[in-house]
Amino acid sequence: MTKLSKILLISFALSASAALFALPTKSSEDHEYKTSVLPLPPLETLGVEKKNPLKEEKTTSNWQLHKFKVGKNESLSTLLDKANVSAKTTYQIGRLNNSKKITNLKVGDEINVWVDKNYQLQKILYPKSQTLAYEVVKSDNGYKIIEQKQQVEIRTETAFGIINGAFYPAAKRAGLSAKSVMNLADMFAWDIDFIRELRKGDTFKVIYETKYLNGEYIGDGDILAAQITTNGGKEDHNAFILRTKDKLIGYYNSDGKNLKKAFLRNPVDYVRITSKFNPRRFHPVLKKWRSHRGVDYGGPLNTPIRATGNGKIIERGWARGYGRYIKIQHAGKYVTLYGHLNKFGKYKKGQYVNQGKVIGYMGKTGLATGVHLHYEFRIRGKHVDPLKVKFPAAGPVPKKYKTMFKQKSKFLLTQLDRIDRQSTQLAQSFE
Repeated sequence: MTKLSKILLISFALSASAALFALPTKSSEDHEYKTSVLPLPPLETLGVEKKNPLKEEKTTSNWQLHKFKVGKNESLSTLLDKANVSAKTTYQIGRLNNSKKITNLKVGDEINVWVDKNYQLQKILYPKSQTLAYEVVKSDNGYKIIEQKQQVEIRTETAFGIINGAFYPAAKRAGLSAKSVMNLADMFAWDIDFIRELRKGDTFKVIYETKYLNGEYIGDGDILAAQITTNGGKEDHNAFILRTKDKLIGYYNSDGKNLKKAFLRNPVDYVRITSKFNPRRFHPVLKKWRSHRGVDYGGPLNTPIRATGNGKIIERGWARGYGRYIKIQHAGKYVTLYGHLNKFGKYKKGQYVNQGKVIGYMGKTGLATGVHLHYEFRIRGKHVDPLKVKFPAAGPVPKKYKTMFKQKSKFLLTQLDRIDRQSTQLAQSFE
């Protein structure tokens, strides 16, 4: 059992007699609701030490502070040089075992450097994020790098909504952040066609984490469970998280089957289908009847195009009909093709690319009347309809986690069932 699980179980035991209620917020137009679960008691009350927040320590009055913002082609050594720190000291820092924590800087990062009156380096503070900082301090043997982490409060919240149009704005109105909306879409991308399948009246429910630093919201965490209905509410699609103390393993349905498949349902996000797979279609450019062996997606110029599965790029070039195109080989018998690209991504012919990586951008090169992507799916050389093919799934819940997953997913499902417009009563412990 993870440390977080133990904390939550203790919290649940301490408050077993208390049910949590939250007031829903309602949109008069789309009837989306958002409920939230009260945060857990302070960690100190549960016997867990709470770390002090990140802060700059007071320095002696004769230290001089230099504040830098990393610019293009700048590194730690160039910044230290600006502070008149000797090259020998810079070399010593670079030789530390964990030096990459302080030397892997990005443009825009901020660095604080303290030197004494003799320009001897006394301290470096690198706030890498809101919750993580690295500090270089003097020690008896030279310098050492200290990692500072600030305690983040995790709260559990829920969202509920009814689809009356596009999914994205409905989810935003229900209170989900852009990050959570995209994560939710990614979770169900293999099973739900968000462009075609969602209908007016379909619903979604989400149990997710939010992060707070010193009482202020700093972003969303993981989605713990979600449910989306399709086909006018007749079909339920459930997703439950499986994670260990420090690793997200994946999302699975109630039967423990992996939501992730070998292929994404669509190579582009939130655009319209302009032409479907059709053995006999009148070609708009050639002005004659010709089979259409793929699916066309319309969208804005330079819409990112993603590889629908892991594979090797076997062709990348120009063809009269396809214009700029890319062909990817997947697991031997599968091939996908992406045509009419305006420009290619960074991946070259012969390179391997992972599912979801951007391989190009939508255009209208070749025989095309407007901006769109032509997408083909082939099995052993035969063209099949990408919208109807059944994709092979990734592995199910690993055997060593089956008992744990079964217990947690069953509990989370009961919490999803409580989320609707009549009832917002939820249990306190979600782990």
